[in-house]
Amino acid sequence: MPNQSGNRGTTKDFYFEVARGNVPGHSAIIIRGHNPDVDSGAAAEEDLAEFGNITYLSTSETMDIASTDTSDAPGGDGMLTMNVSGIANDGTVLTENVTMNGSTNVTTTGSYLRVNTMTALTAGATGWNEGNITATASTAGTIQCEMDATEGVSQNSHYTVASSQTFMLTQVEFNAARNAAGQDPTVEFKGYARPGGSTAAWLQLFDKKLAVDVTEEIDVLLPVPTKIPSGTDIRLRANTTNATTEVRSRMYAILVDN
Repeated sequence: MPNQSGNRGTTKDFYFEVARGNVPGHSAIIIRGHNPDVDSGAAAEEDLAEFGNITYLSTSETMDIASTDTSDAPGGDGMLTMNVSGIANDGTVLTENVTMNGSTNVTTTGSYLRVNTMTALTAGATGWNEGNITATASTAGTIQCEMDATEGVSQNSHYTVASSQTFMLTQVEFNAARNAAGQDPTVEFKGYARPGGSTAAWLQLFDKKLAVDVTEEIDVLLPVPTKIPSGTDIRLRANTTNATTEVRSRMYAILVDN
């Protein structure tokens, strides 16, 4: 990453300028993750996603977009339109806007190998999505992305780097909270990357443990950003010593045009 003087202040200024859109070919991104109920034991390791573990597609498919609430539809009080963004079969960025139709599926025009994010665009009287919004692969029938009620943005912690970009990981934040009184779980967080996509092996980037008394947070700080190449799948996972532990994450990165 550019840092002409090598001091921390200059690095902060660079990130600030990227966030302002003043550095050509660079953009800032925050990837949010949330799993409300991670089960116990290493064998029960789960993705930090609203719906639990993601089933990766081997080829692109259209997505069926639907809500659990009929208010997320034209004339309703909930979310009216949203943006779906992901990766096409050839690795290029694919994005489109979708008009919601409540609990009735709306099928995307494009076919997605990965769905990276869903973001609310317009809403009715409440100002947010009233139900849980899911993007489900039309053929495989597996959920690829989810936005829970009132959140307005998906929180799945998985991300696939487009063929036109390099992903420079700078920091990851983890948060865990116990869901039952008297339980003080130890939560293990892991970061994985799979260069080359679905035909390659997963590589563990880091492993952190956190002892939880009500709620705790731990950060993975990277003095030198980790360079993750185009075509790489990224995911964050966790396991816990006590069932029904809630976990959250925020992953900060700079996308650099190749």
